[in-house]
Amino acid sequence: MSHLRPLVAPKVIAGRSGVRHHGRVTADRHRLIAEALGRSPRTIVEIGDGYDFEVAIVDDDWVFRFPRRSTVEEALELEIALLPSLAPALPVDVPSFEHVSRDPLFVGYRLIRGEPLVDEDADGVCAFIEALHAVDPSGLPAKRPDWLEAYREQCADFERLVLPLLDKDRRAQATRLFGDAETLVDFEPTLLHADLGPEHLLVRDRRLAGVIDWGDMCLGDPALDYAWLLNGPFADWNVDPELRRRARFYHRLAPWYEAHYGLFTNRPAHIERGLARISERL
Repeated sequence: MSHLRPLVAPKVIAGRSGVRHHGRVTADRHRLIAEALGRSPRTIVEIGDGYDFEVAIVDDDWVFRFPRRSTVEEALELEIALLPSLAPALPVDVPSFEHVSRDPLFVGYRLIRGEPLVDEDADGVCAFIEALHAVDPSGLPAKRPDWLEAYREQCADFERLVLPLLDKDRRAQATRLFGDAETLVDFEPTLLHADLGPEHLLVRDRRLAGVIDWGDMCLGDPALDYAWLLNGPFADWNVDPELRRRARFYHRLAPWYEAHYGLFTNRPAHIERGLARISERL
């Protein structure tokens, strides 16, 4: 799923056997990580706020990602298949999976150090997107969705489930937004990251150093990768007006995913945060 939302690492607390970990780390997770590393980890910090993956930072050196449900496994398999081919074409670090387990499915890679992007290194971010969008996708096992139909269906789902939660005086604006999905045409599909929020763009020494969480990677509208960037830190970029218009649509649609996710998982905080951001962007 494509959402623009930061992940917050919880506090590390003392655990058994001298290993410090977050309370949600299960004995099974600990065992799988230890088997992958060939030793018992010293510290585990679990980031439990992600939509699709449980993420554990191990010994401040490794990242382990576990799919939350079977429907997410395809996205992780896509990362496993594509990232080794994609990495040499990009001017930043991407995850290099040194540990891949398929029973159960999970991966481990060296931690890419950095802080979420605020507004640093406009040239570096631009160079990254241009390099990504220039990759020849022929022969790559990337998803190739029917773009217009996918957004029609997604907006219909939002209209059915989330729209009734909005104040009545905002519903007409939302309906017009959904109607704009019909204009997502006449673009040249490129390979996309498809979830370029600040938490996935890592900055070190004020330079873009790494890009993580590639599970939404697909062929589609390049404007999607500009959605947050053009409506956040780099609004002054000189881009095609039509690309800017479509990027604005994707930016306005983004919080609907959070509210929908909150309904799907029965998490009221996500619903409330999503509805607040929906109202801000309508």
